Amino acid sequence: MRKTGFIAIAGLANAGKSTLLNALIEQKIAIVSPKPQTTRDNILGIWTDDDSQIVFVDTPGYLTSRNALGDFMLKSIDSAISDVDCLLAVIDGHDGISDKALALLEKYGKKNVPVVVAVTKTDITQPEKLMPELAKLNRYGFVKEVYCVSARKGRNISTLRNGLKKYLTGDSMYFQEDDITDKSRSYLVAEIIREKVLLNCDEEIPHGVGIQLNKMQYDEERDEWDIDANVIVEKASHKPIVLGKQGAMIKSIGRDARRDMEKLLESHVFLTLWVKVKEDWRNRPSVMNELGYKI
Repeated sequence: MRKTGFIAIAGLANAGKSTLLNALIEQKIAIVSPKPQTTRDNILGIWTDDDSQIVFVDTPGYLTSRNALGDFMLKSIDSAISDVDCLLAVIDGHDGISDKALALLEKYGKKNVPVVVAVTKTDITQPEKLMPELAKLNRYGFVKEVYCVSARKGRNISTLRNGLKKYLTGDSMYFQEDDITDKSRSYLVAEIIREKVLLNCDEEIPHGVGIQLNKMQYDEERDEWDIDANVIVEKASHKPIVLGKQGAMIKSIGRDARRDMEKLLESHVFLTLWVKVKEDWRNRPSVMNELGYKI
């Protein structure tokens, strides 16, 4: 009989939560970028093996909310950690364990749920600097275990995954054996586009970008997906930046997105992208609902 259960992945922005999720389930389902607020809502990553099914819940990074989208993200975090078997607190170990990370860890300790800490990015951290930082965690008696991992290098990932199994409390399968996420292909396609905007565009753009799918149709004869989407920006001045000189930027975004979509969908993709301006959309519930952020 398999042990089953839910484990929430939580932490500060840019701690490496989504990269860790992808490593834990050995599939890329969560988009990744060095920009804050890359993850905007909860996404499930499902690992099933011979003796367990672990449902990981990736959450947005903790932030100070400045708009309705920020409020939505904070609610997503609270809902994710309210009813799980274990909370996996992810802490960026590269620059030392910050006071902010420790303050957040104290909040986790009040959730009445087992807390396991994963210290990430240890492949770019000198051991002599990391060890004194790890000692800071000794003061928190509610922390059950601490794992030092590198999601990029796959270091200690299987050890962490196997260690988390002891906290699973269920015995019923929640998903089919070949499921890897609860999200639809259309959701994943939209997230791929947003990831490529984050990776290609300037610093001031990403926070105000949303993706709206207009069409996603499969043509069996051509073995090709026809995908049409809007890249939504919240300021008129952002539109020419996303388009780029003579359309160079949006072409680069489309090229990168199409490559990942074809891996996901396992067929050719014909992708059309448009850039639309919807002023201050992150404070407009109607637009947020259109983009999938149900508030």
